[in-house]
Amino acid sequence: MKLFVIDTETTGTADTDQVCEIAGTLYQVGTSKQSTGSIASISTLLPITIANNAIEINGISPDLTRASQKFYEQSLAVFKVMAAASDYCVAFNAEFDAPRIDALIGKQRWLCAMQDFDWGYTRVNVYGGYKLIDLALWMGIGISTAHRAADDVRLLVECMNRAPNLQEMIDSAIERSNSPILELQALVSYADKDLAKSAGFRWDAKRKIWVKKVKECDEYLKSLNFDAAILSE
Repeated sequence: MKLFVIDTETTGTADTDQVCEIAGTLYQVGTSKQSTGSIASISTLLPITIANNAIEINGISPDLTRASQKFYEQSLAVFKVMAAASDYCVAFNAEFDAPRIDALIGKQRWLCAMQDFDWGYTRVNVYGGYKLIDLALWMGIGISTAHRAADDVRLLVECMNRAPNLQEMIDSAIERSNSPILELQALVSYADKDLAKSAGFRWDAKRKIWVKKVKECDEYLKSLNFDAAILSE
């Protein structure tokens, strides 16, 4: 099995923000340690036409991205070929990266290393999330650089290299990725809003309700000490 491990850097988190860097490593999950590992990697900046509101995080200036103008299309073409050679694309936070990569190279099949992979890591916040850096440190991996796409891809690849039962983890992740995503509404009064907050529900100001997205396979409703309704599947 081949996985294309991907990360992006963007100018922000809004739909109007732009991808300013992509990186990917084609990774083979073989039948032995000798046949498992990285095959090829690629990384490139993408020219952006707006200010980078995340420059304090990723350090990528608009001027620097424009230096890729003459070759970024060829890099994207190679990126697309590598994706086509994989069985699944993998991102640490696929909910964020997947739609942005799909918009660049076409729709892919995705696994989320944070939500679908069972690393055995337990320091998860109430929203079901955690940081790649925290996972890597927990696995004994030193951190020298972060928040550039290639750095974060290399870090996730090293986590995969150290996973004791990688094939089993991937198989379980594939099964989990096929489980439908449910949007839940917490049926709580204003006085009980903290119950929803502590369970990881977020306030949707537009709809004026507390909502949370979960995997159907988690049977999350059974764990709640208040009522909730399924809004969508």
